Amino acid sequence: MLKMLKSQAQGFAYLLLNPPQLKHLIIRETRYRQRHQSKRRWVEWQKYNSARAAAALQECSAEALMRPFNVARKKTISDMVTRLGNGLNVLDVGGGDGAIGEHIWKMGNYVTSIDLPTVATQAHGCQGLLAVAGDAEQLPFASNTFDLVLASEIVEHLWNPHNFLDEAYRILKADGHLIISTPEGIEGMRYDSHKHYFTVESLKQMLGAKFTVREVKRLKTAGTPTPTIIVLFHKNQ
Repeated sequence: MLKMLKSQAQGFAYLLLNPPQLKHLIIRETRYRQRHQSKRRWVEWQKYNSARAAAALQECSAEALMRPFNVARKKTISDMVTRLGNGLNVLDVGGGDGAIGEHIWKMGNYVTSIDLPTVATQAHGCQGLLAVAGDAEQLPFASNTFDLVLASEIVEHLWNPHNFLDEAYRILKADGHLIISTPEGIEGMRYDSHKHYFTVESLKQMLGAKFTVREVKRLKTAGTPTPTIIVLFHKNQ
């Protein structure tokens, strides 16, 4: 009991010393308190949260890119893409500011980045990217279009990740691949913008007979509450 009270007191003191975080908490529990009741409300919450995260990133963008976790994630994804070849038609779902997508383009691939309308504009300044706004659960692309779909830190944010996985299967070519990067395990739910958590096994079960696991990498925690898994899948015929 004493330990719980001490923890609550520390949390209250933290909020008093960090007005932006206190403001965020108030907004979350007033304007977006019904965020779990419908997809529309959840997407509105994601738009707000992503704009907030983007503003914070702009203040320390160079530093953020050089953090060990971000460097390791970028290298791991790049290595997986390299082994698939080049000249690939790639869809970067939830591409954010386009940093990873631009790097994949510089490796000799064609990259389309898709994200929420309030986020997609962040990638407009990147070289080589076609940045479009859209819904990851209803991708606006023809079937059998892409060689690779990249979903880096996005499936945990979706209202219904099953819809996205079905869409990824649809738009991938017959010999296509899917890369998913996401926090591993229930500790990932400590982020209030996350709706789901995953393990390698749960992803395999969700994908069923549509995809086969080709490679699994784990990034150790580095200021995050849980490791991150990066899984390469191959589309089955």
